[in-house]
Amino acid sequence: MAYDKSDQQNQDELERPALTREQALGLFSEKELSPQVLSPWSIVKFQCVLTITVTILTAVWSMFFYTKGLVVSVLLGGVLGVIPTSAFIIRVNLVKKTQSRFANRFVSTLVYAEVIKITLTLTIMILTIRLFPNLNWLCFLGMYVITLQSYWLIGFIKKK
Repeated sequence: MAYDKSDQQNQDELERPALTREQALGLFSEKELSPQVLSPWSIVKFQCVLTITVTILTAVWSMFFYTKGLVVSVLLGGVLGVIPTSAFIIRVNLVKKTQSRFANRFVSTLVYAEVIKITLTLTIMILTIRLFPNLNWLCFLGMYVITLQSYWLIGFIKKK
C-alpha cells in the first residue's frame, strides 16, 4: 500500500490535543468564544423582523410609485423563508429530546427535516405562483434571499 501524505496529516490532527479553555482564551476573546445565536428561534424572529421591515418600506415606496402587487410579493417572499425554517426547527426539536444520544438517528432527523423544509418551500412557491398572477418576481425572490441571508446576518449583528 502506498504512503499517502494526507493520511499522515489526518493522523497528526487526530493525535493533536484539544485546546483548554485557558489556551483558547489566549487566542480569542470571551465574546468570540461565546455562541452568537443561543436559540434557532432567534433566527426566525430576525427573519420576521426583516420581512415586516422590508414590507413596510415597500408599502411606503408603493404609496409614491404605484406598482401592482409589490407589497404582497415582498410579504410572500418573507413567508417563503419563515415557514419552512420554522418547520425545520420544530421537526428537529421534536426528535432532539428523545434521540439526541444516537448520532445516526439525529443525522437522519436533520436530513428528514431538510426534506420537509425543501418540500414546504416548493409547495409555498407553487401555490404563490398559482394564486397570485400579478406577482412581482424580483421583489418575491429578493425578499426570499434576504430571509435566507438572515442566517449569516444575525451573526454579524450579534457580534457588535
